[in-house]
Amino acid sequence: MKGRRVRLFLRLTAEVNNRLRMLMRYHGELSDYIDQALMAFDLRSIDLIPVAVGRRTRGMTAVISGAANTRLRTAARRRGCTVTELANSALHKWLGEKKDL
Repeated sequence: MKGRRVRLFLRLTAEVNNRLRMLMRYHGELSDYIDQALMAFDLRSIDLIPVAVGRRTRGMTAVISGAANTRLRTAARRRGCTVTELANSALHKWLGEKKDL
């Protein structure tokens, strides 16, 4: 990730959280994976998955690129959904394309 970096606080679904952490154990950096997922798809049209996270759901902070942050927040605002819902949806799709999980 080059350029401006932004801290993004997210609450992930249990499935997305577990799969991301499994991938991280074997291949590297969690923030990079989140950035890749946010940049990989058209966030204006990606299917939204139901997200039932609350205050009891553990949160995490990822350092993502300014471009990924802008794309995420703009698409969420235009779609009328939360950043959490859209980020979880992108991560869910991105992880679904990973063959080793």
